[in-house]
Amino acid sequence: MSTTHIVAALNARADLRPAERLVLVQLGNLAGDDGVAFPTVGRLAAAANVSGSTVSRALQKLTDLKLIERTAIRTPAGTTTTTAYRLTGGQA
Repeated sequence: MSTTHIVAALNARADLRPAERLVLVQLGNLAGDDGVAFPTVGRLAAAANVSGSTVSRALQKLTDLKLIERTAIRTPAGTTTTTAYRLTGGQA
């Protein structure tokens, strides 16, 4: 848990919808000191008490606003194993 990232999420742009802010806070909660988290959409949905599609839309919006960066982690065969979410605080 990174309180620095949780506080940054709570103080992020005022125009975020509640679900978007909650997903950002959950990412901050799961992030290490480096600001990177590896949760599944299902884990974020359960933690935020919203649907997976709501989380997916929130992640897209947060990416578009450059509040997070998403990186697919792939196996040598090219299959995606997980996604890394780096909180940027809009500094991407």
